[in-house]
This record gives sequence, structure tokens and C-alpha cells, in this order.
Amino acid sequence: MHFINDVKSFLSSNFDMKDLCLVDVILGIKLINKDDGMVLTQSHYVEKLLKKFNYFDVKPVSTPSDSSIRLKKNLSKEISSHKYSQIIGYLLHLTNFSRPHIAYIVGRLGRYTNNPDHSHWIALERVFRYLKGTINYDTQYKCFPTVIEGFSDAN
Repeated sequence: MHFINDVKSFLSSNFDMKDLCLVDVILGIKLINKDDGMVLTQSHYVEKLLKKFNYFDVKPVSTPSDSSIRLKKNLSKEISSHKYSQIIGYLLHLTNFSRPHIAYIVGRLGRYTNNPDHSHWIALERVFRYLKGTINYDTQYKCFPTVIEGFSDAN
């Protein structure tokens, strides 16, 4: 504990920082400390996302994409590209932190943020339906020998 306090003192003398003690949520990720490790979850983030875009009451599906839908460049009129790209941004945040298994379909859908069509929206809705069914997925880390832990935001 003495070493940890020395490190905190050193860091606070060189950087503008404050000690918030134990962290429970950082960058939209809830950290749950358990006896045998730590759990990272974004279930609250997924729930907020589903409610924000009115997909909370959808019927869940077991996979994030439908292989029968072929995504291709839209040659007709675009459908709400601003909202589409906003949703893709939220989904990218999920893929980076707790849902790497949706990264492929989110990356594919992200290619069409400039000019989405109806088929892109159908594929995007399927991702929401998948998230509804997997809302409680989390990532668990088992304990290792004691190490110093530090968290920082992008600022």
C-alpha cells in the first residue's frame, strides 16, 4: 500500500489528477470486482442504446447478421445517413470494449454510412435484435498476482 501511495503522489505532482478510489463505471463500461477477478459489462449501455433508438421491445435473434442479405453500394436514394452513422458509432464503441463478436458486421455496415439504403437498415436492425438477446453478456477476467491498476480517460 505504501508503494501505491508513493506512485499516486508522484503522478499527482506531475499531472492534474484526482483519486476517485475504486472505479465502478469508466467510458461506459461497468467494472464489477469479484473475489476471483473482475467483470466488465456494458449491459446498461446496450439497454440505453436500445431504448434511445426504439429497439428495446424487439424480438431477439441468435446471430448478429443474416448471411442471406448481401450488402452492396446504394445506387438509389439514401435513407437517413445521419442517424445511421450515429448508430454505427455507438456500435463501434461496443465492439471496442465488450462485444468483439459483432465487429465484423458493424465493420461491414460502417462502409455504407455515407449512403445507406433499406437493406443496410434491415441488417442494422438485426444487430439491435441480437443485442437485445445478449444484453447481459460480459467479459470476465480471473485474478492474477496483485498488480497496480490505473484508469485514465482520453483527456
